[in-house]
Amino acid sequence: MGKFLLALMMLISSVASAQTTDFNSVAAWSQFHFEVGNEPPAVATDTCLVFVSNRHLMPDSLRFVDQFVDTTSLKYFFLERQGGKWKVYQEPTLAEAMLRLPAKRDIVLYAEGMGKIFTANVLRAQLMNTQYNVNVVMFDYASTNTTYKPSKNFNFARENARLSAGQYYNLLLQIQQARRADEPWISGVRFTTFSHSMGNIMMREMMLTQNLQPLNDYPFVDNLVLNAACVPQKDHAEWVEQMKFARSIYIHHNRKDIQLKGAHLLTMKKQLGEKISGRKAPNATYVNFHNAVGFKHTYFMNFPYNDYRIPPELVKYFSKLLTGEGISSTTAASLLVVRKEKELSATRL
Repeated sequence: MGKFLLALMMLISSVASAQTTDFNSVAAWSQFHFEVGNEPPAVATDTCLVFVSNRHLMPDSLRFVDQFVDTTSLKYFFLERQGGKWKVYQEPTLAEAMLRLPAKRDIVLYAEGMGKIFTANVLRAQLMNTQYNVNVVMFDYASTNTTYKPSKNFNFARENARLSAGQYYNLLLQIQQARRADEPWISGVRFTTFSHSMGNIMMREMMLTQNLQPLNDYPFVDNLVLNAACVPQKDHAEWVEQMKFARSIYIHHNRKDIQLKGAHLLTMKKQLGEKISGRKAPNATYVNFHNAVGFKHTYFMNFPYNDYRIPPELVKYFSKLLTGEGISSTTAASLLVVRKEKELSATRL
């Protein structure tokens, strides 16, 4: 019981320090408007995003998507931001949503971890878009319920990520087909998948349960990133080495990651995003973030509500990674030499 409470406290404190905004408040949702019809987007806009969501849609409600997964269908949304307000348009296909993006850039398919409702995922996608100058496709699944206690949400998020694996697989097949056909929205750009924390549960479950032959038939992912993966470390090489659809695979780990230590205690299993032991996947590059980020769990973006700022060396690393550029293990190691441990200890999560 003592270990369980300790792990729970570690998870609660890390989530609380990572976000201070009430993303489910009326004020937060009032920044969004679900557009009826399909009017053309504005010419001038701050930021545009594409969301692929398996939440239930409630178009007549202020909170137009809910906090549960719908495994029967995927919804495609184009989002545009103007003066702090978001307009949300539903599109019939991924291609139609992508074609509405105003600029052609390298693409990142981004899957987040525990604790994100729709509005929180929008903030994360917006930050990745603006900080790394990429077009973001957010895979948006229900990873928290604001009416549940943290202990219940931990299992809720894990189960929903597992349930979403088949839909994530189908989305990847759509992107693969577009890449093979050289469709206009993906032609001439690089494509990266970035899975953070529990978002990696979908990737692992997909590799263990889906038919991999069609996916591996044509390599279409430039960089596949398993960042701070909240999945069992044991035997990971068996499913990672089956990833023939990605040209480069990166596994980010940090033995002092406080959130993964909590997950380790709760599940009694060492997490892949912690210290790596045993056989490694020969097709993956393993990148150790411990000396660069200390006990942090989310270290790839700067947040407006957080004092911590990513060192320039890490910005350079993630800029290369998210734009699909290949990075050798030697280059990665050199880029992650940033600051002394005593400086890290003074930073917040």
